[in-house]
Amino acid sequence: MVSPAATAGRTAGRLRVLFDTSALVKRYSAEAGHEQVLAVFGRATELVVAAHCKTEMAAALLRRRQDRSLSSDEYERAWSMAQEDVADMEPVPLDAHVERFALAAMEHSPLRAQDALHVGSALAARVDLFVTADRRQAQVARQMGLDTECVVPAEMKEAA
Repeated sequence: MVSPAATAGRTAGRLRVLFDTSALVKRYSAEAGHEQVLAVFGRATELVVAAHCKTEMAAALLRRRQDRSLSSDEYERAWSMAQEDVADMEPVPLDAHVERFALAAMEHSPLRAQDALHVGSALAARVDLFVTADRRQAQVARQMGLDTECVVPAEMKEAA
């Protein structure tokens, strides 16, 4: 479902995008969905980020370093890049407006609080596109009226 706000923003040459952590972390490692995330970054004219995203990114990257799927050098490079990117994005403060949207999202489907906060942040920020690698979150975001792109490997797209 494409929201009227998304259509209006795109025709004006604007593409305001919010990536949730599951999608954004793909920017920093060569994994399934990496190219798709880079392509959306290239199209975006404005990037916004949920207030809790940086903390979630740190947790995800630290987990990968601890389970040795990222070397210490790869972790340092990825974390440095992530911090620079987030610093350049417009933050969406965690306020009552975001929380109301997050609660509404959780009423649609059992989402984790962090995932619902990304959806709530995207709605509060009136983004043109919400990007996630979580299918359930993508489904809820669409139900809430967000134009949503789900980052999944090509072989999974064919099965979906």
